Amino acid sequence: MRVGRPGLIGTVARTAVIAGTATVTTRAVDKKMREREMKKTAQAQAEEQAPAPTGMTQEEKMAQLRELAELKQMGALTEEEFQREKQKILAQ
Repeated sequence: MRVGRPGLIGTVARTAVIAGTATVTTRAVDKKMREREMKKTAQAQAEEQAPAPTGMTQEEKMAQLRELAELKQMGALTEEEFQREKQKILAQ
């Protein structure tokens, strides 16, 4: 058995493991960043869609509740955020 520096196969295998680990890590970070951006966008949209204090019709409330449900289903809102926004809509 050879002692000392690794052979070509060992070097190639080690490089492949390092490259694979880097790829997986990069994808995980990218996914997390996309999720955060979606969440920020959803919150901004929810704030923009906040109705005026003059009151809303039932149809308008239902439309906003549907939009909130879609955002939650897409993963842009947490359950807590969904419930908070839902209560705001229903209180008007």
